[in-house]
Amino acid sequence: MSDNLPDFDSEEDEDIIANFHSYTDADNHTGDEEDIHGSYCDPFDIDDGEEVPSSKTYQTIDQCMKTEINEIIRSLSKDEQIQRIIGPKTKYRGSFAMKTKCRPQGVFEKQSEIASELLQKIQERSSNLQNFDFFDYYIFVPRFKNLGKQTIDRLKDFIEEKQENYPTFFQDIQQDISDSRVEDHVIRNIKTKRSNKTFRKNEETKMNDLKKRVLTEENTLFFIVHDEAHFAPLQDNLVDGFINDPAIIQAPNVILLQVSATPYCLVTRNSRIPEENVLNWFTNNDASAYFGIKDFVQNTLESGLVASDQLRHLPKPFPDHLKEGTMRVDLTFETNIEEKSNFEKYLKDLYKKCNNGQTGRLKKSEKCDLLRAARLHGLIMQYMKGLLEKANIPSYIYEQHFQQRSEKLSKVTEVMLRDIDKSMNGKGKMILLRVMEIKDGIFFADVLRRMRALLKLDDTFSVVLDISSEEDYKSGMDSFLNKEAQFLERIQSWNDGGNTRYRPSSFKDLNNLPVILIVCERGKMGITYPPSLRWYDLRLRYSTLTGVTRGAVEQDFGRACRYQSSDELPTILVSRVAYKRLFPRKRVKARKTDFSISSSNQRYNETVEINDSNGIYKLDPDYPDYMKKGGTKKQFPTDDLDLTPYKSWIAAKGQKGKEQKEHCDYGNLKMWDNRYLLVGRPQIGKTGAFMHLAFLIWDTMKRPKNTGPKDVKPIEIIEFDEDITEADCEKVQNLEHFERYPQASHIKLLKLTKPSVSPRYGDPNDSNVQKWYLVDGKTYPFPECLKTSSLLKRMEPTEKYLQQEKANASIKENIIMGSTVTVRLEKVNSEFCAKSLSKNQDFSVNSEMIEETYFYSQIKDIG
Repeated sequence: MSDNLPDFDSEEDEDIIANFHSYTDADNHTGDEEDIHGSYCDPFDIDDGEEVPSSKTYQTIDQCMKTEINEIIRSLSKDEQIQRIIGPKTKYRGSFAMKTKCRPQGVFEKQSEIASELLQKIQERSSNLQNFDFFDYYIFVPRFKNLGKQTIDRLKDFIEEKQENYPTFFQDIQQDISDSRVEDHVIRNIKTKRSNKTFRKNEETKMNDLKKRVLTEENTLFFIVHDEAHFAPLQDNLVDGFINDPAIIQAPNVILLQVSATPYCLVTRNSRIPEENVLNWFTNNDASAYFGIKDFVQNTLESGLVASDQLRHLPKPFPDHLKEGTMRVDLTFETNIEEKSNFEKYLKDLYKKCNNGQTGRLKKSEKCDLLRAARLHGLIMQYMKGLLEKANIPSYIYEQHFQQRSEKLSKVTEVMLRDIDKSMNGKGKMILLRVMEIKDGIFFADVLRRMRALLKLDDTFSVVLDISSEEDYKSGMDSFLNKEAQFLERIQSWNDGGNTRYRPSSFKDLNNLPVILIVCERGKMGITYPPSLRWYDLRLRYSTLTGVTRGAVEQDFGRACRYQSSDELPTILVSRVAYKRLFPRKRVKARKTDFSISSSNQRYNETVEINDSNGIYKLDPDYPDYMKKGGTKKQFPTDDLDLTPYKSWIAAKGQKGKEQKEHCDYGNLKMWDNRYLLVGRPQIGKTGAFMHLAFLIWDTMKRPKNTGPKDVKPIEIIEFDEDITEADCEKVQNLEHFERYPQASHIKLLKLTKPSVSPRYGDPNDSNVQKWYLVDGKTYPFPECLKTSSLLKRMEPTEKYLQQEKANASIKENIIMGSTVTVRLEKVNSEFCAKSLSKNQDFSVNSEMIEETYFYSQIKDIG
């Protein structure tokens, strides 16, 4: 073996590499063509709004494998050898170090520098900031609730921190943290339906109120931040209807800052943002502790973890495979689930068996579904085996339960689960695992919890499931009140000095908790993860890059980006296809060079190695529904700061055959001086920068005390009552001083009005009524009310024929002849039901009631 090839830990590792090469030789990837999975496996990027429809084939395989995995868990639980090794369940009895609640960190130097540069650009365009009397601030975010909540929490903390030295800073938005109205100033990009239970204003109503204020309050300067502005840049959504409204876009009292880590669809030929209004966080000469995607790639290369060209750029196997700050491929896992592997063959036989014994060759789409199912359920069983190893169960015992369903446990999975709780003080690391669909995440979490319980590891590590959508907010934090309640004590100790009322509200609150965090589908943008994030498991993603965009990949990998600290940097586990795209290939190029020696010309051939551009730059920057190439010549960025090639692209109208959704810049040819763009890599600190910019603008305007000419109206939440109509609620909202933000000083001066008379329960101002309820303790209506109340008129109708012994033959004859029959109708009160019970009575076709008699019985006590 050549000297420049990496050393292997065993012959088994060499076999893995050899088998892997036979696979890659067969499909002969170059990095630009489709993966063998074909277009059928195109996962797009669900976090950017694309859905992956599950075919019937996949659903069949998926359901069969879930049944198989459930059977494995049942058989493991009945294994007496395993039960003897595990022993009795023990509860963690250690104490947890107390730590007081962390104060907001304030603004860092780089954030202050960026904010100052943005302010300078704004002042160059708008020199009249001091001419405004009032200043207000709004943030637009994508539709996801978890991102909206995170932004609200950060803005609350920022205002609280600033008010320590500047008490009037946004004082009518938040006088103190317990009486904050920040939620009104963070608007999610979603047109929600009005609730049937409350009159709470939704996002659309908040946006409409803001638009009215912009158009009517000429002396108020509105600073609006459009965060994650690359997301869903389509016409007719809530944000587009505001920022591109002809009246708003020209409003002199609006400053719009768009913010994004992947702004490619915002800088096209149709961009509305002047080039001089764009600020990139970094330049090529900046030195920083920030560790981004480029640093993960560079660190992997410099660490010698990428093999030579003969090994097709595959990484060295164990033991260096989990080095911090690198990207790794799990070769064992990839080999286990690849096409023609034993597991893939098992799935093929299982599918045919579940599909009524189907024979013959599988279609290409069916093969794709098999490989997709193999990747999901293969990884689930990897974690199951890793937990069994963690519980010291020998492989010869547990392997018999898996049989052909799964193959060798990878060292990657084994080491992660072994080290997740390596500390002896209850602290540990986070594994961030991303799955494709919500149902996959639910099943994955259920399997992990069942295995945890089976192996008596309940207090060892937590399992949190993040299902974040537009309306349902289930970040998993609520699980610490039920399924993960055993970990709440340590979270309270580490975050708020053991305060038993403390509840975690964000992923940052899980710092140092040994936890497997499963992220389902959407919501990756802008979410911050704790420093204890050690492994980012993307093995289920990017089995093909067909249809995947640069923006989607950078946003996804951006979860692991951070500033370097004393904590270990994450290791990102990626698929083979993604790995080959992320790392530049080396190609050999010969060139001729002339030089002169002793007046004689000599010529020689020089061979040099040339690095191709990083493969991620060759991906389409964004989805074809958003932007398309404006010319035939291919141009690619030279580095992650280069946006020039994308300026030749055009905003798209949408693909044929789909619902026509135009890009919000489609057809635009004009730029606007009051629109700005901040470009910064994921997790670099953009939120702190634009919040500090709001403070700088406020300070430049000589610190106005109010956000408008009068206090902004609060969002009223009026619960429905059975006796209150919507019109009544509108009257309440229109009362003076009871608008959006009620004036507490005015309310204290008001006298309480006498309560109104209730027709059902009486006059609460009457002393006799008060005595009836408060002194005598009666639980049923005041007697005087019952005289006019409808309660006593609630009766149960019953229909009775005349008794048979009183009937005569003539009646029977009349019935037969079709004549009428005399019927007596009796209505009887029931003290046990308020609603009358219906009782059917069959009558002759031609019969009719000719007599009705009503009887009433008094209710003694309905209390």
